[in-house]
Amino acid sequence: MKFTTVQLRELRLGDIEATGNRLARAMQLAELTQAQLAESLNLTQPYVSDVARGRHATITVENAHKFASYFGVSIEDLFPSRAA
Repeated sequence: MKFTTVQLRELRLGDIEATGNRLARAMQLAELTQAQLAESLNLTQPYVSDVARGRHATITVENAHKFASYFGVSIEDLFPSRAA
């Protein structure tokens, strides 16, 4: 899947809140459940849930790349630095 320009703009304008990432917002914009995303990326639903809720202080580059590639965005779009 690849975000439209409008979806990408909405994603980038969204706050990262306390989670430190925009994964939950990306799933919302794509109308995906955690289970659907997990299955598509060969990850577990609990892992996707933990990442989306900010329960992982770190995420591997490989998994960050999986998420970003799935949505057709950069890793920084989903996992911006706290200074952003």
